[in-house]
Amino acid sequence: MGIAAYLQKPVRQSQLHDCLTAVMASAGSEQITVSKLVTQHSLRESQVHEKDKTLLSVRVLVAEDNPVNQKVALAQLYNLGYHAEAVPNGLVLLQALEMRPADIILMDCQMPEMDGFAATAEIRRREGRARHTIIIAMTANAFDGDHKICLAAGMDDYLSKPVKAEVLRQKLERWTKPDVPGKGLSKGTAAAQHTGGSVIDQAQLAGLREIQQPGESDLVTELIDLFLNESASQLKALREAVIDNDTVELRRLAHLLKGSSANIGARSMADLYEEMEGPDRPNGEGVALFARIEKEFAVVSEALKAERRGIHE
Repeated sequence: MGIAAYLQKPVRQSQLHDCLTAVMASAGSEQITVSKLVTQHSLRESQVHEKDKTLLSVRVLVAEDNPVNQKVALAQLYNLGYHAEAVPNGLVLLQALEMRPADIILMDCQMPEMDGFAATAEIRRREGRARHTIIIAMTANAFDGDHKICLAAGMDDYLSKPVKAEVLRQKLERWTKPDVPGKGLSKGTAAAQHTGGSVIDQAQLAGLREIQQPGESDLVTELIDLFLNESASQLKALREAVIDNDTVELRRLAHLLKGSSANIGARSMADLYEEMEGPDRPNGEGVALFARIEKEFAVVSEALKAERRGIHE
């Protein structure tokens, strides 16, 4: 039809600038074809190719037990130009490092088998002075003192969940590009501010759509399906932990569910899990809180299914 480019709304100013530059550079050339159409994806690919070839040689490992969080992190990293792999806990992480060293590790602090703090301590013990792998903590507990705890454990930097792609880019550049000013530990990122008025935070979903890869199945649809399936089984286990008053398992599951809920934009749901993860309470109060969680999950499920239907209509 003669259209030279297309961008998805909402369009960022920098994205529009790059698109106009690319279109004007090719003005007057041969007829536009599908392969030459300027899109947000082709702009990203050209930026990575021209400016960040070194990123392809950076090995990033994501230590995260939550499948939803894993998928989001890997998509964000791929979109930024990095090659990355995910492992479910500290023990598997150590095995992966034995096979091949990593340059950067994104470390979830709370994982089964071996948590992020124990894994970091073992990595530092093994490395000694011969090597220093950059370890960036990822935690859903966005408190002021968290970055100090991560530093004391031997980590280098800190990200709060849900991780925003732009914040992740800045953090990684700080450690992969020596000429970037301010390389080193930055202050802990404040918890994301949510927009009110809806069950699902549309700003969070918009951020997920921005890391959609061309030619791949719809990322948001995959994440919704994964979240609903995983949450259903995890909620059954959480119910049993509440009934049995198993505080250790209860907190583990609440933390897991809090992370995936925040990543999918279910902010009220994440708040309830955070409350469940908190200090011990009488068993009757735990049962009442779980009833609120089940009710909220039913609302969130319907909202996400509606989002899913809207994607494919």
